[in-house]
Amino acid sequence: MRISVSLCLCGLVLAHAVALAGQGGPYERQKIDPAASKRGRAVYAQGCINCHGSAAKGTERGPDLIRSTVVLRDRLGNLIGPVLRQAPHQASLSDAEIVDLSHFIHERVELVATNRTPRAPINVLTGDPEAGRAYFHGAGTCSTCHSVTGDLAGIARRITDPVGLQQRFLFPSLRRGGETQVEATVSAGGRTVTGVLLRQDDFTIALRDAAGEYHGFTRGPGVTVTVRDPLAAHQALLERYTDADMHNLTTYLSTLK
Repeated sequence: MRISVSLCLCGLVLAHAVALAGQGGPYERQKIDPAASKRGRAVYAQGCINCHGSAAKGTERGPDLIRSTVVLRDRLGNLIGPVLRQAPHQASLSDAEIVDLSHFIHERVELVATNRTPRAPINVLTGDPEAGRAYFHGAGTCSTCHSVTGDLAGIARRITDPVGLQQRFLFPSLRRGGETQVEATVSAGGRTVTGVLLRQDDFTIALRDAAGEYHGFTRGPGVTVTVRDPLAAHQALLERYTDADMHNLTTYLSTLK
């Protein structure tokens, strides 16, 4: 799956707001396919989450998709798809991936609508903490990067909302300018450059090295690219988590006080 790192949907509102302002929306809501939404969640995590946030409600880098006119009128990617394939996105997504992404984003919209005025907090602490511990140290391979006595010590005190805690490990994000960023190494024309990845697509790649110098390359024969994404393991888990895994892990992490 080839997905542009800068797969922000920030053109969703700006590019189509005028054209859609006077149009009526579809009468029936899109029916969510859970399997497609699960696949779409992985697509979103790889290309959209850094700009639009874990809940698709927007960040300082990208707008709120829940309130996007394009998203609300989209059905099965018929409006999202064209936007993603235009500048500045130019995403290399297949038609099937766009449909999956549409299901996931519409599912987020439905969840917000359903829980707009909840009568009680959502209970996500329904799992088995011991099963969560086993998953953390076993099949989930979480302990290969994290430590319950190190970076995760007291995590339940720092993130007191269980829903927020669950969202944090399901859809982690990198802070712009933070210590950890997506890095790339490009070898071309006898030289090798390593730095923070700024942009990549099928034709070009750009990065900024440790000295702050910008480097742009045209991809082609003789150009090799290696990308190191600190969140790659989390993104891979999105395709493997079961509901039980997610709730067991959340319940276990909630005990780390």
